[in-house]
Amino acid sequence: MKTSDVNRNMLFFAAFMFRLDHLEQRIEPRDHIMLEVQCGKHTFLICEEGEGHLYIGTEHWPFTTGHIYLVSPGEAYQLEHRSSMYLKFTVMTYDVFRTGSNNLEQYTLPLFRKRTRLNDTASVPLHGEIKEIYASRSYKNDAEYSHLNTLFQRWMELIITRYTSTGSEQNLESRLVSTIQYIDEHYADEISVQKLASMAGIRPALYTTMFRERTGHKPLDYINHVRIQHAKEWLRKTEEPLRDIASRVGFKDEYYFSRRFRQITGLSPRQYDRSIQQQTMVKDWLEHDVHIPANPERVLFFGHTAGDLRVLGIPLLGEQAYDPVAHMNVETASRLKPDLIIMDSEDEELYEQLSRIAPTLAYNSHASLHERLTRAGSWFGRQNKAKRWLSSYEKQLVQMWEKISKAIPRGETASVLTYHRGARLFVMGNIGLAPLLYHPLGFRPVHKVQEALAAGRAYKEISADEVHEYAGDYLFLMLPQEPAARHATEKLLQSPEWRNLAAVEQGRVYPLEELVWNSGDAQTCEQLLGKLPDLLDNHLQ
Repeated sequence: MKTSDVNRNMLFFAAFMFRLDHLEQRIEPRDHIMLEVQCGKHTFLICEEGEGHLYIGTEHWPFTTGHIYLVSPGEAYQLEHRSSMYLKFTVMTYDVFRTGSNNLEQYTLPLFRKRTRLNDTASVPLHGEIKEIYASRSYKNDAEYSHLNTLFQRWMELIITRYTSTGSEQNLESRLVSTIQYIDEHYADEISVQKLASMAGIRPALYTTMFRERTGHKPLDYINHVRIQHAKEWLRKTEEPLRDIASRVGFKDEYYFSRRFRQITGLSPRQYDRSIQQQTMVKDWLEHDVHIPANPERVLFFGHTAGDLRVLGIPLLGEQAYDPVAHMNVETASRLKPDLIIMDSEDEELYEQLSRIAPTLAYNSHASLHERLTRAGSWFGRQNKAKRWLSSYEKQLVQMWEKISKAIPRGETASVLTYHRGARLFVMGNIGLAPLLYHPLGFRPVHKVQEALAAGRAYKEISADEVHEYAGDYLFLMLPQEPAARHATEKLLQSPEWRNLAAVEQGRVYPLEELVWNSGDAQTCEQLLGKLPDLLDNHLQ
């Protein structure tokens, strides 16, 4: 068919034809990490419900409802899912053929070079189209296949249209951001969802969905949150009547203001006013503004890095920390009656529950040691102590590696492996023992581990069949306490995949008790400065 008035040199997608290969819907349970998947074909990853994290090589993206990501042949992806809900997504693979003058040739280079382009706009979700294709995937005759092919070509039309769209559609995200800025600046005005959606030029229902994805709150909840934050400031610096403060921040009704204030803070406005006189306001790792006791005496810590607090002299309730997975619950916290709770979790629902018991701070054990000590020091007025500890530790660390590095050939690699959560094998990234090993004067990570580090990953789940791709010249194998994980470790040690590794054949394997060696907290890191040289001594002489 001849087309007129079209400059084909300006068209890119016109040179290709598309054929659906496979379509699969998956539902992953809570707190699940999939093994890395190597793509042999062009692939769409479509999140239909839930949220997680998507890793493609060194890239790291949020994987939330409505997001579509494009993966090219030869690339590998891995999904992590840690929220309290399940993750529902679709994997669609397809072939691409470039049209030539005489024949078709399969095209395996990246077709969509801007991976996140499909998520830059606020287009209507394509759930209906996916559902229709999925329902037609099991064709039985030529007519049914033709119908499936028509649906897939329509899908590609929608994708290409969204990908190549310019102008107002690409500005939707910026218009959404402008409405958030409007709330921040005009919180005292009368604001409705309809008004905000109209300002952004987006349908109210879609605006609410986009707003929640962007902020984590529904629009009206966010407005009330901003108003309450400003009300806190007025309570701290004035003695004005509550009705005046309520009016200043956008509440017409003093009683509604008090009710919303209590819902968000757990205290009435006047209770809050009295409590802050003996408290310090800090910001936690999830950006919560939290008033904590100036000198807490009953600190309840849910996490694996309690040694960070111990080196700063922060007293822990019962002189112990609690497992953030097995024991982090409201019943435990309520029974222990803490005056401050620190939780190593991103679970906002749990955070709200714990906050009703005592002021609660979200911690991040996956951050670097320097970041964690600096943040904890600022929380408890122990900045100088944190600085001194870090300075002393860095000096000792350099001295240790200067000694060890003389006997380690330049460029030697190392890997840290552990079974966890049953028979699931992980290679460690930026937490635990691994950061200590990957010092500039120390070992190097192998390429696959370097990719994980570049993506900011704390760890990466792998299969036993892949262990050779992640194994360095030296292997540090953690011995877990959990029976199922311990059994899986013993099974790995007897497998041909393990025995054929160069490090195993050369006797460069170090089985280590996980609780002693892989915590990564400040106290453990300090202790390892003496233990690591002794461990390696047999190979350094």
